[in-house]
Amino acid sequence: MTRGPDLQHAGLIEGSRAFVLLAVAAAVVWSRDGEAVSGLLTLATIWVAISWAMRSPASPLLASIVESALVSVVAGLYLDVAPALLAALVVPPFVHGLVRGIRGVAETFAVQILVLSSLVALRDSFPDPTEVADLFTWLVTGLGLGLLASFFVFSAAPDDGSAAYHEARALISELNALSGQLAGGLDPMSMGGALLDQIGAELPLASVVLHVQRDGVLLPLVSRSATNEEGDCDGELAEDVWRDQLTRVIGHDFAFPVVSSGATVAVVSGRLAPGLHVDRDQLVAELNRVATQLGPEALQLDTAQLFVSFRDAAMSEERRRLAREMHDGVAQDIASMGYVVDALISTATPQQEQALVQLRDMISRVVAEVRRSVMTLRTQAGSSESLGAAIATLARHLSDVSGTPIKVTVDERTSRLRHEVEAELLRIAQEAMNNAVKHSQAALIDVRCRVQAPYAEIVVSDDGLGLQAGRRDSHGLSIMRERAALIGGIIEVRSSPARGTTVSVRVGSSPDQGGNPSLQNVPVPGARIHRSAEPTSPPSRGA
Repeated sequence: MTRGPDLQHAGLIEGSRAFVLLAVAAAVVWSRDGEAVSGLLTLATIWVAISWAMRSPASPLLASIVESALVSVVAGLYLDVAPALLAALVVPPFVHGLVRGIRGVAETFAVQILVLSSLVALRDSFPDPTEVADLFTWLVTGLGLGLLASFFVFSAAPDDGSAAYHEARALISELNALSGQLAGGLDPMSMGGALLDQIGAELPLASVVLHVQRDGVLLPLVSRSATNEEGDCDGELAEDVWRDQLTRVIGHDFAFPVVSSGATVAVVSGRLAPGLHVDRDQLVAELNRVATQLGPEALQLDTAQLFVSFRDAAMSEERRRLAREMHDGVAQDIASMGYVVDALISTATPQQEQALVQLRDMISRVVAEVRRSVMTLRTQAGSSESLGAAIATLARHLSDVSGTPIKVTVDERTSRLRHEVEAELLRIAQEAMNNAVKHSQAALIDVRCRVQAPYAEIVVSDDGLGLQAGRRDSHGLSIMRERAALIGGIIEVRSSPARGTTVSVRVGSSPDQGGNPSLQNVPVPGARIHRSAEPTSPPSRGA
């Protein structure tokens, strides 16, 4: 929202008044003119009152007239005893040129001429040439400053809606120019993985998870594990650290903030290797030391997260726009063609009726396909709907439109995947289900979704005819592979005429698999950590 000119230039307005008061005060002190002190105090009182009035609902026109008249009265009364006060005449045109443009300048200048002419006419004697010259000089100076102020403030053409695009174009052009200098790219997952590898080289870890916030929700970005343990995947410890930016240690579990430019951009939570006795205070100090070393990596991760947020927002809005255009344009036009065909059928000959019925069936299939496309564009996993819920909603709509039964099985934890990962997985599931509905002639489609962030797996299988020979213009499988590659996922397609087709996509390391050999038991400098076969005492929650 654009601020009003009076508020937008408040600092400049107050500064101009203060500057003139200080300049006049310096002239009065230099000339030791005691009579001018009362006029100086009067000007200060007037401007304090006018400043308060301009912040109130009072009319700007009334404020400009009152200020111009009062300042002109003070200048006219002290014309022969304190000519330094004439400098105050430049303030009203300048201030109200900022506030109301050329109209404000014209109004204040007219009031000044009128008031000063009246005061001169009421004098016993006409001012001497020096006083007239001073008066003329300050009036013209005020007029010039007012015109400059109104020109610079109101010279911009009215915004036709393209101003934001001009600014966006400049920023995107600058980003394109800088992209060649980003050696690490702008992929949050690869940057997060490198960050965890660096931590794994410093600490003896069983597991570690990097959490980032998207849309107010703390989500796991990437994880590393040397065992089957999940670490703090539920995120409770990470949530506590995100709130107060304090490192926490609870037994072998820990979490610390990753900070860039004074702001927390991520939280690392994990679990130390089993069989270690840990001095809690020294471990906290060591974790803080590691966090400090991650400054460059934190900046890169923060930049990548901002880029992904911008990209997702732009893509989401474009998808909604396309869905609206298709629903209100193409879909309605095709449906209207169906109504025309229905009208022709009622008056057609038997031979014509058979051809028209066939045409009507083709139009119905096209309308159904357009509706599926609109639904695909508008359906997305959001902050309020999980990936499993979004897939179930999509499957229900596809089943209603196509008549093909779709069974959905969902196994997901409360912890969420990052939104961009959920979005890509949802699109892959959509494409796989759409292909099964359109091409497989299946009696049943089975969808299984398992989410244990940051791991996820989606399997779409059918009992249809298997993969058919693809058209040259068919890009469904290649697009699914591209989507999987964007989020570091793996996609597999298995098909046979006897068993149908199965499409599966996986992201992250399954907690059922073995550990990650990259997490080694590296000694921690300065911390007393000892291997022991004895059981440790139950941990107490620390700050």
